[in-house]
Amino acid sequence: MAAAKRSPKSPLDVDPGAIFAFRTSPLHPDSPPGTGRFGALAVVGRAPEVIVVAVFDGVWDRVPTLEEVREHRVLRRRRFAHTGRPAVFACGVEDTTGLSDLTALGTAPLTAEQTKLAAPYASPGSVGTSFSTLALADADVEGEWRWAHDREALLREQEAVEERRRLAAEAEKERYAARLAGLTWEQLLAETPFERWTPSPPFPPAAFRRAAARRVHQACRELRDLGPKPRKPAARKVLKSLVLWFNTADRAADWVIETEEREDICLVIEELAHVAGHPSLAMEADDWREW
Repeated sequence: MAAAKRSPKSPLDVDPGAIFAFRTSPLHPDSPPGTGRFGALAVVGRAPEVIVVAVFDGVWDRVPTLEEVREHRVLRRRRFAHTGRPAVFACGVEDTTGLSDLTALGTAPLTAEQTKLAAPYASPGSVGTSFSTLALADADVEGEWRWAHDREALLREQEAVEERRRLAAEAEKERYAARLAGLTWEQLLAETPFERWTPSPPFPPAAFRRAAARRVHQACRELRDLGPKPRKPAARKVLKSLVLWFNTADRAADWVIETEEREDICLVIEELAHVAGHPSLAMEADDWREW
């Protein structure tokens, strides 16, 4: 009996060698609308739930042909603080984030360059690999083109973006201060931590997320049961146990806690320490954690 064919989870859930074109999008809200430019990428590696893509260094004013794309090499990032790192990254096979007019152009054997750049992704967690969404391919093509051809306008747009971020950060700081001022154990237990950890990948598996939320709630109850003014050693014991749980769980899950997860967990620990009346314990947690 012939083996059943695998059902693709997205247009890019294909074997290495497939090449696609896409229309680029404005980088920022202040960017001119309708770029009129097209880029291309190749799938250069895959695993059961992940594909590895390489972005080409060509830019076209229409959908390019397969032959036109094959004349180009992998794009090197040089905009802003970049120093020439190749535009290669992994993403989930179901991800079609941020690519407009995605068009399959055909397939071609991987080049020696593509094969070399894809090799580190064969081992999960290898040094030098990166995970993102497909929107990065769009930003790479459009960003590098504008850095080369429209740099001054791009820099002005970036300054405006950074100013908006600064204002948003100030507002968030005020919001968080107000949250801490009125935070209670009942409120923390009514909330579900780490809800934004989806989809997986890039975030940890759902089972890990649910277990982490349960363990945080357990720590909340343990701290609440210590009374309204717990002694610092008792609160430290609960928080350290929570951090050590994350160490063990992360190790068992093959090191799924990365930058965003670490920031979220540290924020939860900070809130628990604050409600317990010992905010300085959040700083001590850095000495306990392995992630």
